[in-house]
Formats: sequence, C-alpha cells, structure tokens
Amino acid sequence: MFQPPQSIEIQARAAIYGDSVALGVVFQFYRARLQAHAMRICGNSPLAQDAVQDTFISALTHLKSLRDPKMFYPWMKKILVNRCYQLLKKEHTVGFDEQMERKDFLVRQSAEDKFEKSATIQQLHKALLLLSDELKSCVLLRYFSEFNSYEDIATILDIPVGTVRSRLSAAREKLMQQFHRVEDAGEKALVEAQQWSGFYADTWKRVYDNNEGRNEFFNHLIPLLQIRFTSGKMGIGRNILEEEVNNDLSFGSRFIVTEVVSSGNVSLMEGHNLNHPDFPDRCAPATSIVIFRKNNMVETLQIFDSAR
Repeated sequence: MFQPPQSIEIQARAAIYGDSVALGVVFQFYRARLQAHAMRICGNSPLAQDAVQDTFISALTHLKSLRDPKMFYPWMKKILVNRCYQLLKKEHTVGFDEQMERKDFLVRQSAEDKFEKSATIQQLHKALLLLSDELKSCVLLRYFSEFNSYEDIATILDIPVGTVRSRLSAAREKLMQQFHRVEDAGEKALVEAQQWSGFYADTWKRVYDNNEGRNEFFNHLIPLLQIRFTSGKMGIGRNILEEEVNNDLSFGSRFIVTEVVSSGNVSLMEGHNLNHPDFPDRCAPATSIVIFRKNNMVETLQIFDSAR
C-alpha cells in the first residue's frame, strides 16, 4: 500500500481544518496518481482530465466530511471514480448502475450549504471572482444547477458543446491555480455573493404580489435588456419580461425560485413553474435563468426551460 510522506499527511490534516494552501499542496502531490487512475477508466481522453479537475472541486466542497488525514487519497480516489463513471454515462459510452449514480449524487449534493458554511469556500468565492463572466457562468451551471450536462450548458449559453468543455477545463485549471494563492479571502466575496442571491430571491418572490415588488425587480434591468430564450431566439427590451410576467398573472402561472447562486457579476436563478389547473401545460416544469450584470444593472438574461 502506498504511504505518503509525513509532510503530506501533515498538509492533509491542515487541509481538513480549512487550510486552502495545504489542500492545493496535497492535491498537486496526488494529481499524477489521480490522472493515471482516471485514464485507466476513461482512456486517454478529455474525460479523464475533466474528472481529475472535478475531483478537486468536489474535495474542496466536502472537506468537512473527511476525518482521517491518512484516508485523504482513498477519499479523493472514490470521488474520482464516481466522477469518471458519471462523465462516461453522459457520453453514453458505458453502462451505469443506480448505486453508482446515487453515490455520485451524494458527493455533489448540498454544495450550496457548503458554500454558506465552510470558511474554505469563502476562498473559492474569491477565486471565482478572478474568472471571466464567460467562465464563471459555466462553473455556476455545472456545479449548482439542475441543468448541468454539457448539452444543457451549451443550450443555455448558446455555445457549442466543445466550447463548454474547453471553458470548464480552463475555469477549473484557473481555480486550482488561483485558489491556494489567495492568502486571506476574508468574507467580502462570499458576503457580496449572498447579498445578490438574497436580493433576487426576495424581489422575485414579490414580483407576482404587488407593483412595488415588480418595479424593484424591473428597475434593476436596463431598458435595452438582452434576453435569450430556450428556443435560441433573442429579444431586446425589459418590456418583454414585463409582458411575460403579466401573462403569468393573467393565466395564473408562477415561477417559484428555489435556489439562487451568485459570483461577481453573474447569478444563477432556478426554480419550478406552477400552472393554473385550467392551463396545466402553459409553462415548463422547471426554469433556469442566468443573469449577467454590469455596474450593478442586469444587461443580459439567458432563460432555459426544461423539457415539457
């Protein structure tokens, strides 16, 4: 059995207690071994590299679940194996049983809860700010969205699947490079992200209830707002969204926001649609909205509805 140097075990213990620099050291020490194992499962393909990079993010968001620093590599290897099989499933190249799928779901669940509670994740928020909005939107969709497949992200952002893959690869690489360089992230980035998420969760809840709530939300959108819909069609003008909400009110439909995740100038708002019994098929079951801001005003919305 492979025995890591004592110095790595010490770094692993520090990582468990929230030292992000130590986490970067440990991950880089094991990276070649993880890469080799990923290639045995996925072959010499981009999937193997994706799996290794995803393992870092998953390890980052679930550090508190690990207690024994001696188990750091087996723990990361388990995450890696789950990720490899999930990626292979999405590529339709191998079979995938329900037990493995359930294990992978457990690895990925409660990410938002970790975002709010882990001091380490404060540094992830600050590292996210170093990414461009293009990369940031891909990361938010990939790790905090129901629509997290390459195909869904490509549809939502109106880019080729290959571009999604390359952007995610670039984003994960930058996060790994930048994350352990942030010596003192503090709470600023996390607090700002929570403020934006709270703003959207609160104002949208009141959009259907009164004019004050609607005005507060719509005044946050520039008049020449760009909107991209699921069909791929583009619209210009916040009046388009205002009309959609008015139609919701007329038909008794509502978009219920269940989750908002933010980073820098990008927010991801997700939820389900409630339709009136007389019009059960008016709105899709679920909707995801990617929000892009500039100077604290929304310039672009990209709206994606789930299959009906």
